[in-house]
Amino acid sequence: MGVAGVAPKARLYAVKVLSASGTGYVTDVAKGIIEAVKGPDNTPGTDDDADVISMSLGGPDTQTLYNAIMFAYSYNVTLVAAAGNEGNSKPTCPACYDVVIAVGAIDQSYNIATWSNRNPDLVSPGVNILSTWPKNRYAYASGTSMACPHVSGIVAVIQSLRLADGKQKLTPEQLNIILIETAIDLGENGYDEFYGYGLIDAYRAVEYSLQLD
Repeated sequence: MGVAGVAPKARLYAVKVLSASGTGYVTDVAKGIIEAVKGPDNTPGTDDDADVISMSLGGPDTQTLYNAIMFAYSYNVTLVAAAGNEGNSKPTCPACYDVVIAVGAIDQSYNIATWSNRNPDLVSPGVNILSTWPKNRYAYASGTSMACPHVSGIVAVIQSLRLADGKQKLTPEQLNIILIETAIDLGENGYDEFYGYGLIDAYRAVEYSLQLD
């Protein structure tokens, strides 16, 4: 019954920044990012901080949002965000920032979704994805919001398995390199506007990460 996520035993901090209809203010998103970095003890730089922040949302570029993103990045938090569903030439923010991994969506045939914003960093499954839903239900949904947590989950698996192997967690820069280096190249050779660096490969990414000191 139900589904097993990419990182089924990960501990989640659910920080509510939008209304039930999915709308809200950039300032609330920024505050939510800072809250996740601080963790339950309200102190950044401690063991209970979020290791990865998954943002299935998008909006305008503002200095407030950028400052919150850079605050998280300064504490080695890996940031992952949905590229957006407008079919635009570039991702919405916070996926628009260089330090954030922007995730586009593909379907089961490895085709980029027509509505997935162009020039992402990576792509992952985002069409007809079975997921948990309000009121103890499961439902199929599509969007880069469904693609984003696939990448976030892989980051969580990498960090947890490294800790279990007696190794230190990797930095956001290292994780970004690993995900790119192990991605399955789709579309044109190398980076392209539709698939970015390619489709995430969980097994190869984990295997690569465990070889590093």
